[in-house]
Amino acid sequence: MLSTRIARAGLTGLLLLSLGMPAPEVLADTSNNASSDVSGSAQGTGDGGGQVSISVESSVTTAGSGGGGGGGGGGVTSSSSSSTEVTVKPVCYYKAGKTGAEQASQIDKNKAVAAERQKKQNQKPTKNGSGRPSYILKSGNTYPDYESHRDDTQGRWYFRYCDGSFYDPKNPEEFNNERKAFFEANRDQNIWVPAGQQAPRPYISGTRLAKVAWEAVKIPAPTVETNPKVGAQGATLVGMDTWVWATGSTPTSVTARATAGSTTATITAGSSGLQLSAPDGKASCTGFGIAWHQGMPEGSSPCTISFNRSSAHLGGTTPLTVSVAYSATYTATDGSGGDLPAVTATNTINLPVAEVQTLTTNSKNPRQN
Repeated sequence: MLSTRIARAGLTGLLLLSLGMPAPEVLADTSNNASSDVSGSAQGTGDGGGQVSISVESSVTTAGSGGGGGGGGGGVTSSSSSSTEVTVKPVCYYKAGKTGAEQASQIDKNKAVAAERQKKQNQKPTKNGSGRPSYILKSGNTYPDYESHRDDTQGRWYFRYCDGSFYDPKNPEEFNNERKAFFEANRDQNIWVPAGQQAPRPYISGTRLAKVAWEAVKIPAPTVETNPKVGAQGATLVGMDTWVWATGSTPTSVTARATAGSTTATITAGSSGLQLSAPDGKASCTGFGIAWHQGMPEGSSPCTISFNRSSAHLGGTTPLTVSVAYSATYTATDGSGGDLPAVTATNTINLPVAEVQTLTTNSKNPRQN
């Protein structure tokens, strides 16, 4: 009986990951940049946000039916690939603001208030915009040619916006890096969009793209074979090294790639091999093991577990837990890169462990049963 426990959700078929919009923590831009590179990655909704669909393609290299994959040879490797679609809410985007008429009126009011304050305080505007009155006097500079839209009640200004609620407040650096990447890719603080025209497209950074793609990858649970196999139940024996090796679709490495607009993230994940644990067992495992075949000498397997007690007190079988831990890194075409959270795939095999009292007098090698 094989029970499976996997630490990641699925890659096969169509996966839609919709990150809903929580009550927003508004982090609007207050800088005074004036360049005009508007980039994006996918279609959005009318407010400039919306959902971004990305394609995630992954390939898996497996240990095959012979183990190997870093276990010392003897394995037959194979590979397979699959793809899925993921929908993701952008962290930063251009958000719909006031109409042309509303914004022009607001700028007029701000300037009037600032002028009155400066008159009373005899304060001169500073070059860097420090101090609220000076900044308000210059606020029209962040709305290019706003005077020409003064009478427009349909078109809208869109402003740079980042929703920090997507990130853990204990790790503010992650959000700050996302915000920085967005601002570097989109220099204009405010953009004018005439009525009926498409809002600026959402932006997905390489870092966020990689994380969402990695969450979408499903790593198959490891499967293994053992030797010896004694009797009808295929039991292993107390006091004898049980050979263990990876079989079937057990991945030794995983590669995934996701693209959103002009940004592509490539993820590479690898593992050092099988990890074994069981009651009454002592494991020694390097790599993914080597398949036993007749004529192989004792002590030549890099992956074994030895039991000091039979399965009788456990109901007839001993649960052998087989795990494979994968560490992952990514690189992206926007220059970002780094580590991703580790993933562990786990299986539990119910393995009969028997005591053979006549083992020392039996001329037949139990590995050949």
